[in-house]
Amino acid sequence: MKDNDESRPFILDTSALIDFSTWLPLDLNRTFWAKMEESLVEGKWILLDVAVGEIQQDNEGLKSWSKEQKRKGLVKTIEESHKNRAIEINSQYKMIDDTTARSTGDTYILSYAEANNLNMFTREKHRKNNDDLYKIPDVCIALKLKFIRRPRIFLEAIGYRN
Repeated sequence: MKDNDESRPFILDTSALIDFSTWLPLDLNRTFWAKMEESLVEGKWILLDVAVGEIQQDNEGLKSWSKEQKRKGLVKTIEESHKNRAIEINSQYKMIDDTTARSTGDTYILSYAEANNLNMFTREKHRKNNDDLYKIPDVCIALKLKFIRRPRIFLEAIGYRN
């Protein structure tokens, strides 16, 4: 884990959002998801359009919740400059699977985090072998981006208390 400045907003990768919806289903944890929305409004974390687009199934209501945040104007949009930087990131640190295009969103999220000096929250682990595709933590280290993997740190940073 890299050191982080918790006063800066966090950006979440899609897998972290999906994990939250699995661990804390929306219909059973309304307080948690209300706090997630409140902290999104307060700018304590950023939800990107690419993350919303990557949610294929309605994992415990997550797809619907994310689309509602978009409808409310709480979802940030990737710009052309972020897309261009994402291409550069993938050229330098191969993340995208050429066959499935999996992890394309990760490169966008990283480029947005880099451009806006954001903390990253991801549940991804480092790649295991040098021949493997790079993972978010690997690229965060290379780009000197602050990141965390522990949910507790993120939850405390957004002010969540059950």
